[in-house]
Amino acid sequence: MALSPPEQIAGEKPRDIKINNRRIVLELLRRSGRVSLGQLAESCNLSRNTIKKCMDFFLLKGIAADAGKGSSTSEGGKKPDMFMLDENWGMIGSIYCFKDHLCGALYTIGLTLLERDEEPLTVYTPEEVTAGSARLIQRMLQNCGKALSLLKSVTCSIHGVVDIHTGTVFSSGMGGWNGQVPLGSMLSEALSGIPVFCCNPVRSMLLCEAEQNPAVADHSALLYTNRRGSMAAVIRNGVVIQGKRCVLGEISGIPLNFTSHPDSDTSLGGDSLGALVCNDRLMTEIGSNPALYMSSSLSGLGREPELKDIFMAAEAGDELAQAVMRYSARWFAVSLRQLLFLADPDIIIIQGDYSGAGEYFLQTLKRYVQSYVAPSVSVIPDIRLSGQEEITSCMRGGAIVSRNRVFDSDAMYE
Repeated sequence: MALSPPEQIAGEKPRDIKINNRRIVLELLRRSGRVSLGQLAESCNLSRNTIKKCMDFFLLKGIAADAGKGSSTSEGGKKPDMFMLDENWGMIGSIYCFKDHLCGALYTIGLTLLERDEEPLTVYTPEEVTAGSARLIQRMLQNCGKALSLLKSVTCSIHGVVDIHTGTVFSSGMGGWNGQVPLGSMLSEALSGIPVFCCNPVRSMLLCEAEQNPAVADHSALLYTNRRGSMAAVIRNGVVIQGKRCVLGEISGIPLNFTSHPDSDTSLGGDSLGALVCNDRLMTEIGSNPALYMSSSLSGLGREPELKDIFMAAEAGDELAQAVMRYSARWFAVSLRQLLFLADPDIIIIQGDYSGAGEYFLQTLKRYVQSYVAPSVSVIPDIRLSGQEEITSCMRGGAIVSRNRVFDSDAMYE
């Protein structure tokens, strides 16, 4: 689809028009991979001369690179010069903050993975997160033989209420950072002034899902993930919906009560919805029906079953595992019902512990959601399990946040 050229607004300065033209050309260059001036001109309806001036600007800055000759026309015309984004122009970093360790990755500006590593956290404090992140970035740079000067920006994905505009962490869900911690500024200072952006991990994962799946980017989608707490974020037409301080973000304020009925209108999910829900139900089933456990494949493991064991057994038709999955699906449906009424998404993506739950869980969940929201909602969203591993998704999503901020900066076009 061709991009429309920027319309000149009365009183708009030539400098602003030039910058807007450059933005359009660079966006097309990023999307196209390898493209000629003629193809760029055709795609954005700008003159070939304007396109050439923009490309000369990016070649001079090192953002664009010569990509050789293209194919000649069917009439045998001259082969056009081809251009592409120069991935060697710079790098972006992504950090995912856990309670006991940091995951880090370095990417080229075109999102090619260069290096991935981890750093232990002995104490979960803002100071140690800052120091550990700096050590992690420096080590990854050294491992791939790159200089700090090539690093254009870094994103730190951290659980809690985070102001993505200022990098302030108002509370961290993992360690109770109550207050206003200027984590972005602290990290930037530790990295010699490199711009650092902070956000909730659910936002990072949702951006990664949108990049991988056009249906997510082009529609309204909600990503729901769960470990020790529940998180959700909404994207509409490629833009993550957020309030003044954060995205929908952490929603784990109301813990589940296993003794209450799943029809409760007050349960939003929260602590224990993931592995502990399964374990709670598994122990209940074993206690009430020991014979069922003895006939289950889970009894032959020789250890306490993990989530993945229960998922696999349920897929294989194990009666005990399927009972546990039905129980978990009911709680998920209760939690998702609240989000359906709030966000009304076209797509719901399950990430985190249950992204690998399998088809039995997914179909059971869909049936419960249908029964809990109908007839209030006539059309049930497309519910799907994420096909991406959680940490990898968060790391790449954080890189997307950094890349977007780099390309959104006016300094790129002046």
